[in-house]
Amino acid sequence: MAKSMKNSFIAVRKMFVVASCGVIAGCSLGSTMSDFAARQLPRVEIPDIHLMGVPLYGEKSGVALKPTAPYQLSSTERDVVRRAVTRSFPEAIDISFFPFRSGIADDGTVSVCGMVSTRSGNGVADDRLFRGDLVRQPEPGNPLFSIRQISGANAATIEVFGDCQKQGLA
Repeated sequence: MAKSMKNSFIAVRKMFVVASCGVIAGCSLGSTMSDFAARQLPRVEIPDIHLMGVPLYGEKSGVALKPTAPYQLSSTERDVVRRAVTRSFPEAIDISFFPFRSGIADDGTVSVCGMVSTRSGNGVADDRLFRGDLVRQPEPGNPLFSIRQISGANAATIEVFGDCQKQGLA
């Protein structure tokens, strides 16, 4: 009798483990949880995780990102950002922008984070995050926008997102 009860307990434990694995895998054994990320953010990469005082993703030595205060871009400033990012995709035939997030630092530099969707001549669509700085001119004229990161070009998506988050723009 004790052996039968022990076998039942082991069987229940195994079923519990299998059920837990199914829940972790997406509430069913056939579902994949990465399907959304693969379609929406094709450049997502798992960062290298370092321990013992070594910097984590997005923490570059010598580059200190500061939090920003909310800032509303003017229509001229939005156009300058769009033109600068568009120049980074010369082969794209269709470019769409999602709403930008912007903030101003203590030194007057405006940081901008956003997402751009491009479509190439052969119909391939691509969504990328970008981050940059907008320097306003003291006299009337166009501000200058410098792109610092574009996911898939000079940074991983997780890096761009992490840097935007540090500035309060994610």
